[in-house]
Amino acid sequence: MMEMLEQICGMETGDKDKIYTDLIESFQKGNIVLYGAGGIGYITSCILKEKACNIHCFVDDNKTKQGTYVNGIKVISLEELGRDAGYGYIVLICIPNPMDVYHRLISLGYKKVQYFPVMMWEKNFYNISLLKENRDKIDAVYEFLADSLSRSVFMNILKHRITMDFSILDNIISQKQYFPSDIFVLNDRECFVDGGVYNGETIADFVNSVDNKFDYIYGFEPDKQNFSNLTKSVAHMDCNRLKLFNAGLYSKAGEISFDSHGNSASAISDTGGDNISLVRLDDVVGEHKPTYIKLDIEGAEKEALYGMQNTIAENHPKLAISIYHKAADLWELPLLIRTLPASYNIYIRHYSNGLHETVCYAI
Repeated sequence: MMEMLEQICGMETGDKDKIYTDLIESFQKGNIVLYGAGGIGYITSCILKEKACNIHCFVDDNKTKQGTYVNGIKVISLEELGRDAGYGYIVLICIPNPMDVYHRLISLGYKKVQYFPVMMWEKNFYNISLLKENRDKIDAVYEFLADSLSRSVFMNILKHRITMDFSILDNIISQKQYFPSDIFVLNDRECFVDGGVYNGETIADFVNSVDNKFDYIYGFEPDKQNFSNLTKSVAHMDCNRLKLFNAGLYSKAGEISFDSHGNSASAISDTGGDNISLVRLDDVVGEHKPTYIKLDIEGAEKEALYGMQNTIAENHPKLAISIYHKAADLWELPLLIRTLPASYNIYIRHYSNGLHETVCYAI
């Protein structure tokens, strides 16, 4: 593996720092349209505003977002952009799966379409020095991964982070995020913990996957707007089998500063304008003992795992942990899971043609 890492580090071509600098300069000189008004788009708009780039608007296919404002920027439809002579704008795609949209826009006649991952660049994901500094940890993770697909996913993500070649990711994309039938099968007595419920989509997928036959669901969502929307979307469910917390999972109970945006970009932040409640899973689990825990909590996964060590030791639940929110999560979180008080086999699956939606499964 160490030889392989050295080999893929040798795959680097071009001066990526200059490419990024030139890209930002082009943004500063032109009018930018951000395609995707979700979490990635919001964070990207903040970065570009700080760099004095002129953002004309967001484009989003979600009709409920059209006509609203994100970070003070209007959201419109692609059709409206076309009527507004949008073909002359620089369109930067800001969604987890950029390539389908890229080819669609090119086919429609848009000439200036970019899918450079500004947010992930700024978060240090393409820093090769970081990989070299963590060579031993990367080697250790590769060695204990449980199957060949996990090793291919792990290596191809690293190759992409060195080359920025998005085609490298094409043959490692899996389906059925959080419910991979090649790794485990759910039964009709599952107790599901959804850390980072957001809009309830994963809860709905869970219920469908077990044909509504399950024991219990715990859901945790700290963003107040997300939580309000969530309670409406699950109002039809049996309240005797569901408990929702307007709180974040963490290593200790209390409160913490939080950036609330009512989208997937909501996250713990030292500069956040809101305070949210934090709970340890160990403290709130009742008579229903978790059998499957999913975490997608915008970088707080490590702290949440520390707050559920007793639950893991006592119940040995299946784990599905997002490992793409921080640049080192790809190896740091699998290593952490290996130290937890349970003996797990570790798998990695990937669900986008960008660097988003990478999940570590522990079974």
